[in-house]
Amino acid sequence: MIELPYRLLDVGAARLAVASPIERLHKHLDLVYPHHKPITQPLFADARVALLPGSRFRPRGRQVTLWADGQRPFEPYPYDCALPLFEWGSNYLLSQRLNAYLLLHAGVVARNDRALILPAAPGAGKTTLSCALHLAGWRFLSDEFGVIDMETGELLPMVRPAPLKNRSIDVIGGRPGAVLGPVFPKTRKGDVAHFVPDRESFLARHQRAQPVLVVFPRFQAGAASQCAPVPRAQAAMRIGLNSFNYQALGPLGLEAVVALARRTVAYELVYGDLDDAIAHIEVLFERAP
Repeated sequence: MIELPYRLLDVGAARLAVASPIERLHKHLDLVYPHHKPITQPLFADARVALLPGSRFRPRGRQVTLWADGQRPFEPYPYDCALPLFEWGSNYLLSQRLNAYLLLHAGVVARNDRALILPAAPGAGKTTLSCALHLAGWRFLSDEFGVIDMETGELLPMVRPAPLKNRSIDVIGGRPGAVLGPVFPKTRKGDVAHFVPDRESFLARHQRAQPVLVVFPRFQAGAASQCAPVPRAQAAMRIGLNSFNYQALGPLGLEAVVALARRTVAYELVYGDLDDAIAHIEVLFERAP
């Protein structure tokens, strides 16, 4: 068996290694990770995956399978969807492995090393809002992971492409400065395209930020923006509910969530217009201590 070379991606709080004979996947990685320089020396990777064509059901068929540590954590994807499989699959692996940190399911952006956290359930619009804020001048830390150092309370960036789905592709893609990868139609999550964070955010991927504001966003088509403060006790509960590993961390997770709620102010924001939501957030951020 020919051993495939691994391609290493340093995204800030983690390193990913990916190997694959699929040339199209590497071309797509070049498009959505354009600022990464090749890393040749062997380094530790938090997640090491191989994407191989075929499956046990269709060994020569037009499918692609993700393997990690000799296991196949997901069903095969269509051959042309290797990039979405890599992004979703490696995100899943990181959510299971980075237990040295509190991991929030949240978008994170920053200004002058002061950070805004956007915890939300899938479908609430946090990825779209995170990308729009980035295009409005905020530093991009992540659309998926709020990585909290439990000793210092600081946020570590996880600068990766942000998967936009369905209508969000046109909404974000039509904004000035937006760079998107190819569109993958009719995936298991609908049409998907990956938003590419700018070079400055990539270069700052090891630059930590202090959390000062937590906003729980919820997109509602056609709704006028509604913003309400969230008491600290309720904010702590909701932060814990929007965490990948809060329960697994036990008392350490509880302490980290409570400390985060105490050092930030929290709001709930229901919005139907992105620009209006950004304007509300700008005001809240300026008022945050």
